[in-house]
Amino acid sequence: MTRHKHPKVVIKKLGRSKAWGQYWEHNNTIEIDDRAKGKLKLDIFIHEFTHSHFKDMSEEDVTKFASIIADFLWKHGVRFVDNHLP
Repeated sequence: MTRHKHPKVVIKKLGRSKAWGQYWEHNNTIEIDDRAKGKLKLDIFIHEFTHSHFKDMSEEDVTKFASIIADFLWKHGVRFVDNHLP
């Protein structure tokens, strides 16, 4: 079985692109808006990671799938923890 290389994740402001997140296939990179917090941030990570794995999946299906997984994980206590020092 072929292993999938996980995409690089870059957290940055995405105001100009008017998106909370985006996946760039050419360099296998996910960009996440640094203003996303909580369950929205979890949903965006799942959404963009799904794009990286299932390139033929429609935007509608990716959105639905990510939302279902994010709801499930959030319900079971999955959260982001900021361990960065100032």
